[in-house]
Amino acid sequence: MKKGDIYLVEFGKSRDSFAFGKSRPAVVFQTDKLNLALEEEIYDYVLVIPFSTKNDIVTEEFRLKIKARGDLKQDSFIVCNSICFLHKKYFKQKLSSLSEDELKSVENILKNVFDLAENRQ
Repeated sequence: MKKGDIYLVEFGKSRDSFAFGKSRPAVVFQTDKLNLALEEEIYDYVLVIPFSTKNDIVTEEFRLKIKARGDLKQDSFIVCNSICFLHKKYFKQKLSSLSEDELKSVENILKNVFDLAENRQ
């Protein structure tokens, strides 16, 4: 597992409008150090950003459209304002990976999500 890998993840059943529920793709977005700890079984959690097949006009500036590829069967949006940690047991299968350009785009969107402007005074 590495940063930028897209997995099918079991998010569980949605109990309210803020929960994702169901299985859906998500991109791994944590450091290689944490991924190595995961492989060595000394750490059990993965930072992910979930996907949605629907765009949302309210949060569209925090989403990145990803074209279908590999086992990712539908064009989707990475929902960068919905980052979460999940236990590794919820990961079902690897579907694909992001390109370097897509990873950089996600990083830039996250700067906006967290208000991490480059030129802060």
